[in-house]
Amino acid sequence: MEDIAREALSVAKAEGVSVPDSVFDTIHSIPKSMPGQYSSTAQDLMNGKRTEIDFLNGYIVTKAADHGIDVPINRTLTLLVKSAEQSGAVTINMAPKNP
Repeated sequence: MEDIAREALSVAKAEGVSVPDSVFDTIHSIPKSMPGQYSSTAQDLMNGKRTEIDFLNGYIVTKAADHGIDVPINRTLTLLVKSAEQSGAVTINMAPKNP
């Protein structure tokens, strides 16, 4: 998650967008404050619907290209989600792993 965010932050900086230093604290708090919740992208995939990936990570990829910034993780994530969209409903197992 941090690497995805770092890529997005590099694009934000190039776009002149300032992001508070506390952004990583916020990112780390999300799974703790909402355990067991599915993102809207995960819910869409599970229901065989198109996601908003083009407007999320895909947007980062597009804007990165405008600035000559490489964002391989966001690009890969976007492509994986688009591939999953095309294949239909996806099962996501969020069960805790045994130690």
